[in-house]
Formats: sequence, C-alpha cells, structure tokens
Amino acid sequence: MMSRQTEFLQKVQSAFDRVLIYEQATLQQQARSCMPLEQLQYQSMDKAKRLGLGPEHLKDLVLVELLDWFKNSFFKWVDTPECDNEDCRGKKRTLVGNTIPTSDEAIFEASRVEEYRCEGCGQTVRFPRFNHPGHLLRVRKGRCGEWANCFTLCCRALGYDARYVLDWTDHVWTEVFSDNQKRWLHCDPCENVCDKPLLYEVGWGKRLTYVFAFSRDDIQDVTWRYSAKHAEVLQRRNEVSESWLVGRILALRNNRQSTLNPQRKQYLLERTAQELAEMLIPRSGVEEELPGRSTGSLEWRTARGELGTNSARPTSNYAIVPKEEEIGQKVIRLAYSCASDLYVRGEDKITDWTSLLYDAKNVTRKVEHDWNMVYLARVEGSPDAFVTWKVDLNSCAASVDTVKVEVHSTCYGSGQVLWELSDDDGRTVSISSGKQNVVTELRNSKVLVLTATLTDGDGTLAWQHTQLFRQKRYPQSGEDLEWPFSISVTLK
Repeated sequence: MMSRQTEFLQKVQSAFDRVLIYEQATLQQQARSCMPLEQLQYQSMDKAKRLGLGPEHLKDLVLVELLDWFKNSFFKWVDTPECDNEDCRGKKRTLVGNTIPTSDEAIFEASRVEEYRCEGCGQTVRFPRFNHPGHLLRVRKGRCGEWANCFTLCCRALGYDARYVLDWTDHVWTEVFSDNQKRWLHCDPCENVCDKPLLYEVGWGKRLTYVFAFSRDDIQDVTWRYSAKHAEVLQRRNEVSESWLVGRILALRNNRQSTLNPQRKQYLLERTAQELAEMLIPRSGVEEELPGRSTGSLEWRTARGELGTNSARPTSNYAIVPKEEEIGQKVIRLAYSCASDLYVRGEDKITDWTSLLYDAKNVTRKVEHDWNMVYLARVEGSPDAFVTWKVDLNSCAASVDTVKVEVHSTCYGSGQVLWELSDDDGRTVSISSGKQNVVTELRNSKVLVLTATLTDGDGTLAWQHTQLFRQKRYPQSGEDLEWPFSISVTLK
C-alpha cells in the first residue's frame, strides 16, 4: 500500500509537472488567437484614463479585463451537460456515475467521464472532464478545474508570470505576478475575482488545509495567503509533517531551477523571500465583503457548504466627512456609476461600490451577461436587504442646508425598493426614484443617512426583482458615463 507521504508527494509532483504544458509555443499562439486583445487593451486604457492611472498600471488592468472576458464571454460553467436532443432542452439530467473515457476523449486527456441520464428521452449524456488546455480553448466549458487550466494558459500566452493553484479542499484557480505591485495576485476566473485571497475562507466558509502554487520554474506553499486563521489551519494540516513538506518543496524547486541561469535564480530567490515575508502576517478576516460561491447550481453549492453566510457586511462603517475644500465651497458632491463600479467625489475617483458604504446586508453587484447590464441586487435567496451611506459633519462647524438626491431603482413583479433620508434628530424623508429630490426638511442636521431597503419579489428569482442603479455594462463609444446615484449636500 502506498504510504501517505508518497501519495501526497505524487499529487504535488503531478501538478508541478503538469504546468509545463503552458509553455508550449503552439498552445500559447492558439490561446492568443482566441482572445480579443485589442478590445482588452482599449477597455484597460479607458479605465486607466477614467481612474487617472499611469501606464505602469496597464498590465494589471488588462488582467482584470481578461478575467471579465473569460468569465462572461468565453467560458461556460457546466452543472450537468445538455442533452443533444433539442426536444429535451431544460429537462433534468441525473448523474448515473463515472466511466472510462473513449479513445477519442483520451486523446485530449479526459481524466474521467461523468454519465447522466436525460429524463426527457432516457438517453445517456456524457460529460468528459478534459485536461488538455488546447482542447479546452475549443470546447470552452467545464467546472473549476477546466476554468483554471484554460485561464492559466491564457495568462501565460499574454506573457504574465502565472501559476496554477491547487487547494486540497477541492478548488483550483490562478495566481499572476504583478510587476507593478511586486506581488502575486489571486485570480479566480470562475468567480471573476482578482486579489481577494480570503474569498474562500471568509466568503465561502472553507476550512483550508494545503494550498500549493505551481509555475514553470517554481513551487510554493501559499496556504497562508488564503487564510486569516493560521493557527487553526496548522492544526488541520496532519497529512504529512511540516518539516517533511518544507524539505520536499525545496527539493522540487531546486531540481526545477537547476538549469536556470544565475540571474533568473537570484530573481526567483529574492521574490520567494519577499513572498514568504508577506505570508508570515495573517490577513484580517474583516477587510471587505466576501460573498459565498456564485458558480454552480444553488443545490450543488449548498451541498459543498460554499454559500457562506450570504449576509456579510462591509465592516468599515465608512462615513463621508467633509474635506477642507468642500467646507470652503460649502458643498459635498458624490456620484456613483455601477457600470464602472466607480465613485466620483470632487476630483477623487474611488473604485468598488462597497468602499464608501456605511452599512449593508445581503447586497451584491450583479452582472447580467445576457442583457449586458449591471446593477446592485439582493444576494441570491435572501428575502430582504439594505444598503446605507452616511454623511457626518460633526468634525466641523458646518451643518446641513439643502440636500439634492437622485437615485434610480428598478423593480419587477411585487419587488419593492424603499429609499429614505434621515438625520441624527430622527427625522426621515422619503426619496423618490428616477428624479431629483430636493430636501429642505433636514436643515441644521449634523448627520445624514441615506438608506435603500429591498424587499419582496416573486418566485425563485425574487432576489433579482429589486435592483439599484441598473445600467449598461459598457457605454457605447461617445456616450457620457451615466451616474444613477448622486447626492449633493449644501452646507451652512
């Protein structure tokens, strides 16, 4: 019987050897031919211009656009395979079991084949789990293994230093080294997420054990990047001893790097040292809102225990405090574009809709791929939600004179969105959607809180029947950027 150490080492060695396929020039060329390179460049330059970022940020912005394209336009998630019989579209397919691949499937390195029975026609539907990234560029579908495999190839094809990341608790993703930031960025193509390494532990509720990253010339234990609970993770790492594991990683790394030139070896040594120092300090588990898993059917995610709490709140409790220039001008102006996920406050541009929130519950930013729209909505399955922004004038002598608020919300069926503006004296004013509201009833206040409450809706999609700031994902060329949320507070 194979020892635990031998089995563990074989799994690591296999993944380390496997990533060398991404270095094949023909595969990289094939990947580049699939990607809309000019579009990715244009969108990245446009975003850099809007955010006031220099050319040194362009490569990272292209990476973010690549993730979005891969998720929303290129690859498709498969819960169960479709039946070839057109009359069976929408009919349930039930998993029967696994079988061996055919010779044609084995050519493209299908590790196994899942067999399903179509309840419409009774036929068997096969779902080969292909491992060859070149073939995945053609079939463009699968689950997280296929997604990370193909996406890592795409990153290498664009010249990124990328690594394939294997999580022992059954997930895979990609890491990309940012030359500008001098660090590795977590990239999950299934979730269209960049640089949110606590997504799995905090958002999905995973109990991590071992997470390894593999590249053409390096291997690294990156578990600690993905956890805020190092001590708890260490207690669960009981398959092999830590000293044995460190020794094996060093041996594998030294063997792979033995043919590299001295300059490359020195570069990798310094980069590894910097990475290890970064991972020594546990991350904060309350840095940001981190949702449960979004890919896969609700039943599948529930069975895997990866829905998370679905009620995570941004814990910054951010309050908008007047700056000196705003006090001098006697006005605070704030606007938000959901399409760009961008706030504008005077000359400042702030990304991420959660960054200026005071509080929120069960709210997420939703991209509607079929209709090319984006909006804020309730988290899937949640019966209600709220989101608030707060203006606090207690740091200065000024108080509220007049407030102008314009918000846009969209409801379907019985869905309802209630907008209210309140102050520290308990006064509340209802705000209407779709028009500018001029509020004078809260004059002399020191604190304002704008709240949107989302409730009701019909059927299983009730959560989607209340939407905030719905707009096109990409404005057409020449169109002005729309601001479906704006507030102007005149001071006295």
